Amino acid sequence: MFIQTLRSFPGKLARRQKLRTVLVVPFVLQVCGAVGLVGYLSFQNGQRSIESLAQQLTDEVEVHIAERTQTYLAAPHAVNQLNQHALDLGQLKANTLNTMERHFWRQIQVFDRISYIQFGTPQGEFVGLAANDDGSFTYQVTEYSGDLQTYSIKQNGQRGTKLETSPNFAPQKRPWYLIPEKKDKPTWTDIYAWVNPPTLAITLGQPYYDQSGTFQGVLATDLSIAQFSDFLRTLKIGKSGKSFILERSGLLVATSTSEKPFTPSEKGPQRLPALESQDPVVRATTEKLLKRFGTLQEISVRQQLAIDIEGKRYFLQVNPLKDQHGLDWLSVVVVPEADFMEQIYANNRSTIGLSVAALLFAILIGVATARWVTSPILKINEAATAISSGDLQQSVALNRSDELGELARSFNQMVHDLRLSLEERNVVVEALKKSEQQLAEYNRSLEQEVQQRTQELVQSEKMVALGQLTAGVAHEINTPLGAIQAAGENIASSLEKSMQRLPQILDQLQPEQTDAFFELLAVAQQQELLTSREERKLKRSLKKILVEKSLEPAADLASTLSKMGVSADLSPFMPILELPNNTEVMNVAYDLTVIHNNTQNIRLAVGRAAKIVFALKSYARQDLSNEKVKASVPATVETVLTLYHNQIKHGIDLTKAFDDVPDILCYPEELAQVWTNLLHNAMQAMDYKGQIELAIGLDQQGILVSITDSGGGIPEDVQAKIFDPFFTTKPAGEGSGLGLDIVRKIVDKHQGKVECQSQPGHTRFEVWLPLEVS
Repeated sequence: MFIQTLRSFPGKLARRQKLRTVLVVPFVLQVCGAVGLVGYLSFQNGQRSIESLAQQLTDEVEVHIAERTQTYLAAPHAVNQLNQHALDLGQLKANTLNTMERHFWRQIQVFDRISYIQFGTPQGEFVGLAANDDGSFTYQVTEYSGDLQTYSIKQNGQRGTKLETSPNFAPQKRPWYLIPEKKDKPTWTDIYAWVNPPTLAITLGQPYYDQSGTFQGVLATDLSIAQFSDFLRTLKIGKSGKSFILERSGLLVATSTSEKPFTPSEKGPQRLPALESQDPVVRATTEKLLKRFGTLQEISVRQQLAIDIEGKRYFLQVNPLKDQHGLDWLSVVVVPEADFMEQIYANNRSTIGLSVAALLFAILIGVATARWVTSPILKINEAATAISSGDLQQSVALNRSDELGELARSFNQMVHDLRLSLEERNVVVEALKKSEQQLAEYNRSLEQEVQQRTQELVQSEKMVALGQLTAGVAHEINTPLGAIQAAGENIASSLEKSMQRLPQILDQLQPEQTDAFFELLAVAQQQELLTSREERKLKRSLKKILVEKSLEPAADLASTLSKMGVSADLSPFMPILELPNNTEVMNVAYDLTVIHNNTQNIRLAVGRAAKIVFALKSYARQDLSNEKVKASVPATVETVLTLYHNQIKHGIDLTKAFDDVPDILCYPEELAQVWTNLLHNAMQAMDYKGQIELAIGLDQQGILVSITDSGGGIPEDVQAKIFDPFFTTKPAGEGSGLGLDIVRKIVDKHQGKVECQSQPGHTRFEVWLPLEVS
């Protein structure tokens, strides 16, 4: 009984509703259910992908931090190793510390992240070079006095004036000396504070033993910790993620926040514990790690956690940072879950929006369907009511083959004779309206086709000109490519020669000779390239000086020095010119100079090729937006001149007189077509030999561009026809007669004017463009 009642309930409910409601409501309910289910499943899938995405992001950031940390920490070790090798090879001497000053000065210019390079001996001797915060450098030495003397440094690396004296300085009592000496291996010191400028630093010390195994002192290099924080701030970790580096003791090393990892005090900067950080995320993250592991010493491998901070969920990753010299830090990356939920929320909003749109669409479809079913019934009912009242003008128009259509046709047959004249009139009116619509549509189509054909014609002319320029542009690009290839071969050859001979040469040179060698390289690299005539003149002058100084072989030395562009002042280079193997040393220096000069040649050639390619791209681009933009008229002219450079440089004397003119609203690509047609006509008129004058200036609230050639001129009887379409004086197959017609149309489009004045030997085209258009 209950089941039977349940089955009959929908029928009873439907009978109480209108037909339109019965048709619309079930359809809408089905659509809403399907869209809601899809949205729910999409939300669940998004939630599951959050943790995977967060893990990928933190992994990537941790890899960047680890790689950059290793890069920073590798520099001090590399400096110490280089200095040890220099001592082993005898280039530096542990008992003659003043030989290290210029060596340290060159090193710190290469390793720009290094803050201090130093060497101390058991006897209390010390030499160091400091990179100051203002960009300057200073030497610090003891020189057997027991006092630390500080000197400025000149531009050539020589010691300058004394700046200050610090008494009772004993390097062997410093941590950077004691710790490596005790452990007998390269070792990092603890992080310590600098007072001026206030910052943190760390030092890598390395004991040095001579060839007999005798301890000679400690080499050490300082590294500023501030650059770690600077790097962390460059990392993009979601939208609001943070990263910081900790020591195992819980002290901050670096942080991506604006907070410094130290606090100022009267005794100087003091280390900042992470638990006392002003940043709530850094502080809370450290607390969570200590609560989870008990102590930071227990974290030996990468850990990934999900934590709650102030009611918000965060993804946390901590990774040990270690190296072979005793450094042991922890890298921490924290990303709020909210950074990833934004996309989920956006998807939810999109799902809701789509659901509403689908609901509205379903309602519209349902209403339309209901109307399609009920409308004929209502029409027949209304018509029957009107006919029963005596109104015989009623008619039901249904183009249907179902039962309703048959009923309507039977109804219409009854009143056919009475409505015949009215239907005929309606047919005529509808036909007239349709004809008007077709005519309007045809006019619009014709207008669009004319505009499209005009643009295609302009582009076709541009492509024709571009085809004519292809060989010239290819030659122009091949020239710098050939220069690049030759320079590359020269570099490879010189590099191979110099790398084979340079170590042997430097090993044989004394410090004074080494300084002269590098001074020669520095002077040669600053010289401008000489012409052949200038080089021969310099060679003769140098040979005379070398002969006067009894330096042999004078001819070979003069040839090498002149090729390097070295001036007649040879006094700085006498230590190497007086060597027995001076020719071999000079050849090595020349090979190194060739590498620098050919690098300059490559840079110039690349710039030339880039300029040609940019001009070609600018010219070939087709602007389909049909909107004016602010552009420079001289720039459009220069683009065309760049493309025609190959044709111009062979037999055409081009002069330019460009005044400063403001940018105007225009169609730059079409203006380039104007200059292309006019310039091409001018060169053809002169058979590519003669003079062309280009001028740009202001004239009567506009910009006047003139192109004058020295060709044979245009006959007077055809000057009035040159702007007519398809008019040409060229032989059949050599011209379409559309070039100047296109020029006139483009200038008219800019509300400008184009005029021509011609006589034998002097033809001048002037294009005037208004500064402001109405």
